[in-house]
Amino acid sequence: MADIISPADRFSEMVLGIAWLGSLYGIAMIYCAVTLLTRWAGPNGERGFNFFSIIAAFVVSAGWPVVLIYLAMS
Repeated sequence: MADIISPADRFSEMVLGIAWLGSLYGIAMIYCAVTLLTRWAGPNGERGFNFFSIIAAFVVSAGWPVVLIYLAMS
């Protein structure tokens, strides 16, 4: 059976797939960071957030599957 995709196209498709996965991962990180900041601000937003809480939200959101499970269980 002959190759359907040339080696150059195969490499390009792998790069494109990795770029898509990286984009989706970044979108999920941003979503989780914003959700965490909203949760930390309280129900009426009475507790503000500062630069360090924003950095902490992005660091914690790097493991976004765990964050989504935490938010779903609470």
